[in-house]
Amino acid sequence: MAQDRQTTRHDDLLSHFIGKWRITREFKKRTAVNTATVSWELDGHWLRIDMKDVAKPSQYAAHVYLTRMLDGTYSCHWLDTFGGTLPESLGVGKRVGDSIVIDFKDKDGELRNTFTWHPDSKTWTSHIEQTDAKGVWTVFCTDTYKKRS
Repeated sequence: MAQDRQTTRHDDLLSHFIGKWRITREFKKRTAVNTATVSWELDGHWLRIDMKDVAKPSQYAAHVYLTRMLDGTYSCHWLDTFGGTLPESLGVGKRVGDSIVIDFKDKDGELRNTFTWHPDSKTWTSHIEQTDAKGVWTVFCTDTYKKRS
């Protein structure tokens, strides 16, 4: 049983995420800028994204942990200043091409975060959608990650 929950090391797709990034977060009515540092943690089993907005004082920060399980599925723990608790901070997903689609569920509905690697531009996007009270999917925000020099 414990063997089934073990994670892989240094996932080939997630390896493109390592480094320092500038994130443009596009919401329906506003745009925010964040920075992120992404690194392998815990002997390369977890990818850690440390993001924080550039506002003074900062209005948002998150620590995101991603890993690929031995069965090929992904696990995501999203901890942020909104203070979400389980199950809303724990997502599971799968790889589809150069994307990892993570689904989160809680009593209020569902949230889907699709991380996509764009090899031509060497950028990532994080497209976040959620269900409304009627179960209809809407876009929450789209984050575009560009490497900082």
